[in-house]
Amino acid sequence: MRLTARFSRSARVLLCSLCTLVMAATASAATIKDQGHGDAAASLIHSMLGTWDVKEWMWQAPGGAAVPLPSAVAHRRLIGNDFIQEVMSATPGSEGAFTRFAYFGYNAVNQDYEYFSLDTRAPQMMNERSFGAGSGVSARHSIDLLGSTFVAPQWGKLTNAAFRYRLVVGPVEHDRQEVVLYLTPLSGASQPEFQAFKYVYSRRH
Repeated sequence: MRLTARFSRSARVLLCSLCTLVMAATASAATIKDQGHGDAAASLIHSMLGTWDVKEWMWQAPGGAAVPLPSAVAHRRLIGNDFIQEVMSATPGSEGAFTRFAYFGYNAVNQDYEYFSLDTRAPQMMNERSFGAGSGVSARHSIDLLGSTFVAPQWGKLTNAAFRYRLVVGPVEHDRQEVVLYLTPLSGASQPEFQAFKYVYSRRH
C-alpha cells in the first residue's frame, strides 16, 4: 500500500511537471505569434505550396562552371499548419532518376526556421536552421540557414572531401523561388565558400 501510494504521488508530480512544460511551450508559441513572427512564417510556407518545375545546377569547385542537372518536379504539401513536405524527383523521361525529400518550417519555441533533406543522389541526412537570425524575417526576404559538416565521397576532382554547408531559401516572387546551397571546404588551407547547388522553382499552374 505504501509503495503504491508513493508511486501514485510520484506519478502525480511527474504529470504536473509535464503539464507545466506543455503550458510554457504553448505560451511561448502564442507570444511569438502575437509578435508577428508566426504570421510571417505561415505566409512564406503557404506561398511555397503546390507543384513546381525545378531546374538545377551544380558547381564542383570555387569559380568553376555551372553544370546543369536533369530537370525535376517538386510536390509541396502542408503538414499540420507548421511545416511543408517536399518530394522532388526527376521529370519523367529525363535522365538521372532520383528522389529528394525535404521538410521546411518555423519552430515557434526556439524562433528558428528549420530545414531537413535527404537525397538519393547523396544519401546523407542534412539539416539547417536559422539559429534565431530568421525570427524577424518576412516572407519577402531570403532566409539564411546554417548547417554543420558532411563528407562527400566525390566532389569534382576531390574524394572524401569535407565541407561545411549553408542553405539560403529565397522568397516566392512571381511564382518563382530560388534555393541555394553553399559549401566551404574544410580540407587543406583556408578556402572560400562557394555556390554548390542552385534550385530554381517555377510554379506549375
